[in-house]
Amino acid sequence: MLTPKKIYFNKNKAFTLIELIVVIALISIMLAFAIPRLDNSFFSNNKRKLSSWILLNVKSLKEKAVREQTKNILTVDIDNNQMWVSSETVSGESPESGGEPVAAPEKNEYKLPDGFRLMDVEFLNDEKITSGTAEIHFYAQGYSDKALIHIEDRDEHRFSYLIESFLLHVKIEDQYVEF
Repeated sequence: MLTPKKIYFNKNKAFTLIELIVVIALISIMLAFAIPRLDNSFFSNNKRKLSSWILLNVKSLKEKAVREQTKNILTVDIDNNQMWVSSETVSGESPESGGEPVAAPEKNEYKLPDGFRLMDVEFLNDEKITSGTAEIHFYAQGYSDKALIHIEDRDEHRFSYLIESFLLHVKIEDQYVEF
């Protein structure tokens, strides 16, 4: 004959209050170190996006100028807080333009994120453009105009993007620098 099995419950299989407090304390300590990093990455996302756009387009314009033997232009519109790239054919000239090469806009305007403002564009020959548009040229021979693009964020932190004449990369300074 089968006898029913007795089921015993062990009353000592729960967590103690001290164990729970230790686990909560460890989680709190880990969050205390993680939250400043999360906060920093959320707020600097727009600056990262802006920097990426400038870095990638400058490199692309220099490479494209040499590869396609065209003169490329990075136009910085200070008043409207935007930038775009265009290219000129070095050999193709338009009769309407009086024999000068014609810029062909590529409809890739980049509007600066909210909280950022274009301050000015400075060229190596001491020319500083503080309003209107500034054109940074990228030539078919592999060099470009040496220029500084100055930008300010809503907290009045200023930073500068240095476009070198013969280098593909752009140097980013976390301050307002001049030639």
